[in-house]
Amino acid sequence: MLTNIKLKNFKCFESLSLPLAPLTLLTGFNASGKSTTLQSILLLAQSLRSGNRSDGLPLNGSLVRLGTPGEVLNSGDGDIVFAVEDNQVEIEWAFQAEDRSKGSALRIGRIQTRNATEAKEYSRIERLESLLPPEVGLDAKSLIDKIRETIFLSAVRQGTAEVFPSPEDPSPVHADVGVQGELAPWWFQLLLDDEIDGARCNPADQANSLRRQFNSWANELFPGAQGNAQAVERTNLMRLELRIGDVGDWRRPSNIGYGLTYAFPVIVAGLLAKKGQLLIIDSPEAHLHPLGQSQMGYFLAQIAAAGVQVVIETHSDHILNGIRRAIGERRILNKDQAIVHFFNTNAINPLSLSFTETGSINSWPKGFFDQYQLDVTALTKVRRPR
Repeated sequence: MLTNIKLKNFKCFESLSLPLAPLTLLTGFNASGKSTTLQSILLLAQSLRSGNRSDGLPLNGSLVRLGTPGEVLNSGDGDIVFAVEDNQVEIEWAFQAEDRSKGSALRIGRIQTRNATEAKEYSRIERLESLLPPEVGLDAKSLIDKIRETIFLSAVRQGTAEVFPSPEDPSPVHADVGVQGELAPWWFQLLLDDEIDGARCNPADQANSLRRQFNSWANELFPGAQGNAQAVERTNLMRLELRIGDVGDWRRPSNIGYGLTYAFPVIVAGLLAKKGQLLIIDSPEAHLHPLGQSQMGYFLAQIAAAGVQVVIETHSDHILNGIRRAIGERRILNKDQAIVHFFNTNAINPLSLSFTETGSINSWPKGFFDQYQLDVTALTKVRRPR
């Protein structure tokens, strides 16, 4: 399991050290560093998948697009000029193996420039050089393997397409549903009747096939929801079908609503990911009713409890409350298995918040999901017309 990320001179962070848990929530204000934190993981996963460890890091690829090396380097404050040898982006990961031993951290990249004067002319920086060693020890190899198999699902999903593609890679990362969820129908069709880990089964239905468990969890979000996927004859394309109720007509995604189509790849990835695999989801609450958002939080808590490491970027207090109920009410997840990082634009580093055994948050800083109370308080002060 990944236990810590350290960043230095990476985008908005001069320095950051962030602990990770089996379930980690990144939340807070816009443009405060949440996505940057996720991008540090995706950058390395992208590099590892490319198989290139000796040349430049691929800043633009299938998982993340960061632009130019100058856009990746933190500019610092005022007129700070970086010496050439200090122009480096350092990203480190620590992990905990099954035997509780710690792996050595990895420094993955540095900025390369022609001379010191150009060091602050970020548009002229030539490349971000990879510092990944060509050969690594067993401890680092375990970390590399985990990051290479990262599953990332972005906030923008290909939910209402007519047909969906198959993976181009002949050996795709297991359960990788694609950045936009475009490969989820392929995985669903391929493993439709395969058995799912019992620890991920919905308590309401212990039948453990992928089909039954998808329907059971989807039903928590949309009562009666069911899914099916079929290969399009003589093509590499998949057709996704959805319906509400056992006797309802199967409908194409565009005729069933964004909520279910956006939730589809989240549920599929959660049910299929291997133990120890890293699942990163941006905005799992997208297009869901508040009840569905809360149930989604509970679902992801159960997936984390089953051994998948889950990292969530969210603006939803309902997602948070679903996780709180999983800890305090249903005892699915231990309080020490989850952590929240609150990114506040007024702070240098995010605030790390922990849970209590009852699912409460140990502290509630200003700006942390308090807008509802602020709005209600403001309304109570409104003078009513006589």
